[in-house]
Parts: sequence; C-alpha cells; structure tokens
Amino acid sequence: MLTKITEKLSDIFWPTLITVLLLALWEILVRVLHVRSILLPAPSEIAITMVRQQDQILRHLWPSLYMTIVGFVLSVVGGVFVAILITYSEVLRKGLYPVIVVSQVIPKIAIAPLFIVWFGTGATSSLLLAVLIAFFPMTINAAMGFSSIDPDIHRMARTFMASDWQVFWKIRIPNALPYLFGGMKISITLAIIGVIVSEFVASQEGIGYLIKLAGGLLDTPLMMAAITALSLSGLALYGLISLAERYAVFWNSTRDDVK
Repeated sequence: MLTKITEKLSDIFWPTLITVLLLALWEILVRVLHVRSILLPAPSEIAITMVRQQDQILRHLWPSLYMTIVGFVLSVVGGVFVAILITYSEVLRKGLYPVIVVSQVIPKIAIAPLFIVWFGTGATSSLLLAVLIAFFPMTINAAMGFSSIDPDIHRMARTFMASDWQVFWKIRIPNALPYLFGGMKISITLAIIGVIVSEFVASQEGIGYLIKLAGGLLDTPLMMAAITALSLSGLALYGLISLAERYAVFWNSTRDDVK
C-alpha cells in the first residue's frame, strides 16, 4: 500500500518539478536578456494577464470548450458505430477504410473555408470540423479493439452457443476498452484543434478568435494567456478521460500494480 502511494506521489512530483523548473528558466532568461513582452512575455506576466483578463478569457473559453466536448462525443459515438460496421462486414471495411483515410489526408485548414461557405460562420462549422478531425483515431482504435480478440476465446464462446450480441458485449467490448480510451485521448486533443482552426478562419467568439484578435493588436501577453487557458483546459479534459480509464479498465491498472 505504501509503495503504491509513493508511486502515485512520484507520478505527480516529477512532472510538476520539471514544469516549475522550465517556467523558472523561462522567467530568468526573459529578465536577464531583457526580452520585450511583445516578443515573449515572462510567465509571471502571462499569469497576471490571465487574472486581469479572466472575464474576457472565460467568456471566449466556454464556447470553444462546449464545441470541443460536443464534437468529441459525436466523434466517439460515430467512430464506435463505424468500427462496429467494419468489424462485422468485410464489404464495408474494404469500402469505408479508403474513404476514412482520405478524409484525414486532406489538410483541415484547407477544408475550414469550405465549411464556412457551406454551413456559415456559426457553431455548425466548428462542430463539423472538430468531428471530422477527431473521428479517425476513434474509428481506427475501436476497430482494432473489436477485431483483436483471442481466437481461442471466440471459439470457446461459440462452443457454448453464445450469440453475436453476447460475444460483442461480453468479449469484444471488454477487450476493446483500452483501445477505446486510447482513441478518446487522441480524439479529445484533435477536437480542440478542429474547433480552434475553425475559429481562426471565421468566428466572432471562442479562444481561437481571441488569439487571432490579440495577435492583430500585438498583445502577446493576452495571446499567451489565451493559449495557456486553452492548454490547461485541454489537459483537464485529457485527465478526466485518463481517470475514467483507470476505473473502467481496472484490470490493466491491477496488472501494472503487480509489476
């Protein structure tokens, strides 16, 4: 028990220490080299800006986070659904895989203006771009998880007259959970990118719009404060998924603890 607690504290201590040291080095170099804040503000200046401009940052942060979460949920639901289809149908697998790959090869910054033309400058464009970007890793990871079950276990289930639904619910889903959460971790970060890209192109609200506005005004501290708020929010969303994974895929945690 004591060893487990020590390991958990170590997992928190080292990332925190490295982050503090990097921020301290950044602060010292900016002060010693007299770097102007328009080029690179010090961490302390960014923190002060976040406090002073917290109302404006939070007002623009909420729309971005809302669209990110909605886009992420839709990408998870859609990705798992498509993964089920391509797992059970070879025809769909051969037909959909190339389409899915092509959808990811096209640069998203090139698609964003098209979405603006088709769906306007509202939330729909941001949502669709977030779903498009986050959809691919969710689909591929889910398909890998559903397909990588042990053949012996599958044959044994069939021997005991298990139905396709029972095999899917009792074998494929538990086997796919680590893959699903791996896909979710990637998808949540990509969903944020999709929303911000859309806000860069055409939007009147959101962190992407605030960053573009601050850049136009040469207000680098505000720009860095907005980026910091976005990064912390993304880290929090990633942490929530990791926490959910720890409880849902408990057998992996147990195995790691034994090691």
